[in-house]
Amino acid sequence: MFNRLVLQTIATAILATACAMAQSSGSATLQGTVKDTSGAVVPKAKVTSTHIETGVKAITLSNNDGAFVFPPTQIGKYKVRCEAIGMKAWEQEVLLETGKTLDVSAVLTLGDVAQTVLVTADVPMITTNEPTDATTLDQQRIKELPINGRDLNTLIQDVTPGIEYGGNVNDGARVGGMMTYSTTYSQDGASANNREFGGSTGLQGLESVGEVRIETSTGNAKSSSPASVIVTTRGGTNRYLVSLYETTRNNCCGVAKHLQDVNANGTPFKLPKLIRNEYGGSFGGPVVLPKIYNGRNRTFFFVSKEEVALRQGLTYSFSVPTVAQRQGNFAGLETNTGLPITIYDPATGQIQTLTRGPVTIRSPFPNNTIPVSRESPLAKYIYGITPLPTDITEPNIASNLK
Repeated sequence: MFNRLVLQTIATAILATACAMAQSSGSATLQGTVKDTSGAVVPKAKVTSTHIETGVKAITLSNNDGAFVFPPTQIGKYKVRCEAIGMKAWEQEVLLETGKTLDVSAVLTLGDVAQTVLVTADVPMITTNEPTDATTLDQQRIKELPINGRDLNTLIQDVTPGIEYGGNVNDGARVGGMMTYSTTYSQDGASANNREFGGSTGLQGLESVGEVRIETSTGNAKSSSPASVIVTTRGGTNRYLVSLYETTRNNCCGVAKHLQDVNANGTPFKLPKLIRNEYGGSFGGPVVLPKIYNGRNRTFFFVSKEEVALRQGLTYSFSVPTVAQRQGNFAGLETNTGLPITIYDPATGQIQTLTRGPVTIRSPFPNNTIPVSRESPLAKYIYGITPLPTDITEPNIASNLK
C-alpha cells in the first residue's frame, strides 16, 4: 500500500511538472498605484490579482510610493483586489493583452475592510504609457477572420496596416516596403526567427495561438527590427474545452465542377483537380486525477493538432518536337524573331584562316533535314517517350503541348 501511494505521488508530481512546463506564462504586465480619496498614496496595501479563467492568484504589496507591479503573467481577464487597514476593499476586472503593460489606479475609501467597492468602469483601451503603434488579435478574432489557409503570416498581412507578404516560400512579413528581415518573431518569449531566409520559423498553428501582437512603429527596444510579431500560446483553464474544425475547398462538385480555364490559344479546358481539407482541434482543462490530485486553480494542460490534406493537379504548357522534326525534318525552323535557323552536319568541316584566326566551316544539311540514318539512338528513345504536340505551333516560338 505504501509503495503504491509513493508511485502515485511521483506520477502526479511528474505530470504536474510536465503540464506546468508546457504552458507558458505569457508576456503581459500588470502594475498600478494605490491611493485614498484625497490623492495620498497608500503604502503596504495588499494587492491580489486573480486570473478569472484559471483561478490562479498572485499577491503583492504596494511600496512606500503606493506603487505595485506583478511579474509578466498570463494574458486574459483578471480580478484585481486592493485591501488596506481601516479602508474598504477595492475590486475591478481588467484585461491583460500580449506585450502590453496595464496601469491600474486603485482608490480606497475609509470604512470596514469587509466592505468592497466594485469598479465597473472599463480600463481605457488607448495606450498612453508607450509610443508603440500595435495591432492585437485575440483568440476570437483569429477564429472569425476569413483567410485563405490557416497560416499566421497570412492572418497578420491581411489585418495589419503596413504589413505585406514577402513573396518567397520561406519569407515572412515585410513592413514599410523593407526586406523580410525587417520583422522579428517571438513566441512565448522565445525567438521564432528564420536565421537563414528571414521571416518566421517554428510558429504553431492558429488553433494553439491565444493572442498575437504586431508592432509596426517605434517597437519595443528589445527588438532589433522595425516591426515585431509577438505570439502567446493558449493554455488550459478550469473548464474542459474541446474544439474541432474542418474546412474544405475543392472543384469536385457544385459550380466549381463546371468551371473552365483557357490556354494560350484560347481553347477552354477543364480545371485540374483540387481537393484541400484543413482539419484539427484542441483540448484543454485542469489536471484532475480522481482521489489523487485536483489541479483546479493550480495545474492545467492544453494540446492541439492541425493538419492539411491537399490533392491537386496542375496544368502546364510545354514545347515538344513536331512530328516532322522527330523524322529529322527541320525545314522552315525560325527563331521567335523570324530569323531562319540552319542545321549543320557535324561530320563535315573545312578549316579556314580568317583575320580572327582559324575557324571550322561545316556544311548544312540539305533542306535543313537530317537523314534518318544519322539520327542517334538516344534521340529516337526520347522521341518515343515524349508526348506528341497538341497543336501545330512551332515549339521554338511558343508552347505546343497543353
